[in-house]
Amino acid sequence: MLENQASEEKNNVDTLQADKKARNKKIALIVAGVLVLGIIIVPRIWDKFHKKELVCLNNQTEIYDKYKDAVVLVKHTYALQISIKGSEPFQINVEDSSFEDKTISGTGFFVSNDGKIVTNHHVAEPWKYSEQKTENFDELKGHIAAILPDSIEKKDYKTYLESHWNDYYNDGEGSEEEYSEESESAAAAAPVANVDSTNVNSEVNDLISDNQSEEKAVTSQVTYTNLEDIEIVPQTVEISVALHGSKDDWLKCKVFKIADGDEVDVAVLQLMSETLPGSVTDYVDLDNAIKDDASIKPGTNAILIGYPMGLQLANTRRGIKVQVYEGQINKESDGVSLQYNVTSTHGASGSPVFNQCGQLIAINYAGYDEAQGYNFGIVAKHAMALVN
Repeated sequence: MLENQASEEKNNVDTLQADKKARNKKIALIVAGVLVLGIIIVPRIWDKFHKKELVCLNNQTEIYDKYKDAVVLVKHTYALQISIKGSEPFQINVEDSSFEDKTISGTGFFVSNDGKIVTNHHVAEPWKYSEQKTENFDELKGHIAAILPDSIEKKDYKTYLESHWNDYYNDGEGSEEEYSEESESAAAAAPVANVDSTNVNSEVNDLISDNQSEEKAVTSQVTYTNLEDIEIVPQTVEISVALHGSKDDWLKCKVFKIADGDEVDVAVLQLMSETLPGSVTDYVDLDNAIKDDASIKPGTNAILIGYPMGLQLANTRRGIKVQVYEGQINKESDGVSLQYNVTSTHGASGSPVFNQCGQLIAINYAGYDEAQGYNFGIVAKHAMALVN
């Protein structure tokens, strides 16, 4: 009897403890859920009720003064890099212009406190919008395959290619002919022995025959790298930006995000420091940008701040200076781009384009070299989607 009572009491205690643990678990889950919802929802509610009130600027001078420090000159250096059998990509230093560094300039503008910069896709990845876009580099791959033995280790690819690059002669470029002419000239200039030519010629021919056979035997034993194992791709060497008023001071960047496809020519860079420079007091607030591009009507003002012609126009005795240009919207938006008659040229790619109130309406990306006044920008909503 006493044993039954003790057992029953023990069961009751275990049940109470289990119920307590279950309640504690439920409470913990509820608290965690509330915290998660708070982290997600509270900032949105805060932003909704504490959003900066839009202050409409009066003219292009006020717009320039507000945003000149936020607009940066972008310098992007890139080069062809080689990967063989899945090796880490590497760049070689040889006498071949294909492997020389290439540098383009563009414009970008700060949009956040953590150093994010909106620009064009073709500034972030210039090779995808150039003649190299469809280039498969077959000639360069053939050059590599002809001189690189399959037995070379991955760690030695770079050194071997650099030291043997000129061992390759291409029939189509006249290199073999030049090599033959040089050999003939050297032979003609060599001293001639004063002996009976009949016996000498016979001995020489025998030696040449033996040497050629030996050379062929050695060559036939060498297996060279397959074309399919060689990949050549353009890669960034460095992306950096210069601020308005700076003097050859470049801040390094990384690519943060790029729009999908080629149609929306927008990308986001970010400073390596992930911090907005102290001299930039006003970045371009995307929350105040024009979201409904159908509301942007032809005939209204378009104001561009940027670096057309890059350093060529930007350099002054007082450092790098950004420029401002004004025009009008010429055509309604098609959902992706706007047309306007603002003066622009190479280097202004990625410039912010504002309306008369100072709200971002587009990111400049293209124009016609043959005639000024026909320029295009990607509407602001695509940059907003990329950053948010």
